[in-house]
Amino acid sequence: MAITSNSVQNNQNRSGNLNTNAAKRAYRTTGGMINVREGETLKGVVSDIHGNRITISLDDGSSFSGTLPEASQYSIGQKAAFQITSLEGGTIYMKAVSQAYLLGMEDTVEQALEEAGLPKSPRNLEVVRSLLENQQSISKQNIMDSLKLCAKYPNADVNTVISMKRLGMPMDAASVTQFDNYQNQTHQLLYQMNSLTDSVNDLLLSLVKENPSIARYVAGEVLNIALDSIPSLEEFNLAAGRPAGNVEAGAAGSGAELLTGTGDTLSQDSGDALHPAPGRADEAGSSPFARMRQLLTNMTDRASGAKQSAAESASFIPEQAGHILSAEERSELAGIMEKFLADKESLSLLRDGTLTAREILSAVKDALPSLSDEDLHGLLDTKGFGKLVKGQFLSGWTLSPEGLKEENGIERLYGKMQEQLSELTSLNRMFATRPAGESIVNTTTDMQQNMDFMKMLNEQFTYLQLPMKLSEQNAHGDLYVMTRKDALKKSKDNLKVLLHLEMDSLGILDIHIKKDHTNISTTFFVEKDAARKLLEKNADLLKDAINKQGYSFTSEFAAKEKEIDLVHDFMEQDSPAPVGTVTRYNFDLRA
Repeated sequence: MAITSNSVQNNQNRSGNLNTNAAKRAYRTTGGMINVREGETLKGVVSDIHGNRITISLDDGSSFSGTLPEASQYSIGQKAAFQITSLEGGTIYMKAVSQAYLLGMEDTVEQALEEAGLPKSPRNLEVVRSLLENQQSISKQNIMDSLKLCAKYPNADVNTVISMKRLGMPMDAASVTQFDNYQNQTHQLLYQMNSLTDSVNDLLLSLVKENPSIARYVAGEVLNIALDSIPSLEEFNLAAGRPAGNVEAGAAGSGAELLTGTGDTLSQDSGDALHPAPGRADEAGSSPFARMRQLLTNMTDRASGAKQSAAESASFIPEQAGHILSAEERSELAGIMEKFLADKESLSLLRDGTLTAREILSAVKDALPSLSDEDLHGLLDTKGFGKLVKGQFLSGWTLSPEGLKEENGIERLYGKMQEQLSELTSLNRMFATRPAGESIVNTTTDMQQNMDFMKMLNEQFTYLQLPMKLSEQNAHGDLYVMTRKDALKKSKDNLKVLLHLEMDSLGILDIHIKKDHTNISTTFFVEKDAARKLLEKNADLLKDAINKQGYSFTSEFAAKEKEIDLVHDFMEQDSPAPVGTVTRYNFDLRA
């Protein structure tokens, strides 16, 4: 078992008298200079393992690296001792000492702090422990540097800071917070959207009770922001006079539309890799990815148990009042609005659910200046009005399956969302002392930082949050393209994708998709047994639909057992020497 690095070797077979009184000699190593003599025992800790390269940090803070075929048998944090048997020809010959002191993880952490002359405070222990888990050096200098870095972010998880440093990611307070959120699976924009829109309605209601004039102004500004959104494809078709029923629920177009046309967010190369083979028809809704999303959407609708009757639900698109409000809520709102809206036909369309949220809120915005304080209070206090405001914002911040087919649809979604969030932040800064106003400012800021972090991730990896607008519910989705961007440029026929979905009816669902030319295989990791049975029951329909497009399709199902780890499952999964979690800390070192 030879350790070699800058003339440092371990030779267990070399013999000779050990001269413990010999003069020390200086040798240059990876970590600087090392002074040794024959008979001396070098004691240290394994501080890094990368392939068959191993680094040992000595007790005096110096270190050396070498090639070790059995390096994989060692673990970070293991203590080892080697005795110098001879110094000849610029080479150090060593042998492993059978009585080497071997320490566990916690003992190693404490020993490292002792040797660095640092107190064993909870924070210091946590930093050294994180360095070991991230396979980083625990030399005195690296410990000191890491302590200083963690001190800059006192509220952040230590492992977050150490991991970001190891990965070479840009670090500031915002990026550290967002990295922590993504690691802990608390990053979902969709949930922040729900919280934000609820806070907007809470602010309007509190203002109208205290000062109707201010409430009238703020309501007008809020409606201006909400209405300044891009109509969905379904809403556009409805306004153009096409029947709402022509919109095919769940037909999301080809998988290419998940990635193409997103400007700086995702490269065109990533999207091209999802296109069908040349010469194959790519009709809207006919690709394997479209079929898969269509199946999931249909099953979601069936499993959700819609509050409205199936016939009524099918007749409305998500932007219509009939989808957002119950019949009772529509009737109550129409009763309030008939006091200031003379158009009886519009009131009738409101009651039957045909009008869209955009049409109703536009009428309210136009009427605001002339509303009496009493009517304003009655309007803002109506449950239906708050739900329409929420629905209008969420419609502009989510993507329907049809919307995924639009060119540059994802880019426009995030661009418009950032613009509206900035306007909401500016409007509500004057009310930051109120709980609802403070909540709006904090949430909009966090959402903007979330999107900035997502953009930073996409400089090296292909990742997107997909806030989805399904026919019966909104759902959070994450799209991870597991194939690195540089690999996609070399081969566009091989692709690995992970689609993570969180739905009320089906639960959490992870879909691993592999595309090898015209072969497509999927593994569904399902949280709920009922959802798994539903998927298995419909798998043949999905297989037949995809096979008809000229693909060979296979699928399998498994129970979901763990959450996605942003670093180990995504950022490092395709690296040549991935860093894994350290699970062993002791080993037998035999002479």
